[in-house]
Amino acid sequence: MPPAQGGTQNQALGRSRGGFSTKIHARTNAEGLPIALLLTPGEAHDSTAFTDLMAEYQADPEVMLADKGYDSDAIREEVRVRGGTPEIPTKKNRHIQHTVNHAL
Repeated sequence: MPPAQGGTQNQALGRSRGGFSTKIHARTNAEGLPIALLLTPGEAHDSTAFTDLMAEYQADPEVMLADKGYDSDAIREEVRVRGGTPEIPTKKNRHIQHTVNHAL
């Protein structure tokens, strides 16, 4: 089998406004220790990493803290189905604005 070739797709590099970049998505436990990491190209939307991050670990979160990049009805519903509470700030362009507990 020939050695793996480089290239931007194998290196999770993607074009964005600032040039080539990579996003690092992390899932952590309640103490902030990483339990799953995922690299995506810079132009990939954050919400595309959600399914892979959640599949990496067996325990479902009681509370899911995420940034606005993960603001979608599908992600909120998935967290609720798993028995958790989504604490995700709402994007400004959404008609329904969800509140979050800023203390968390």
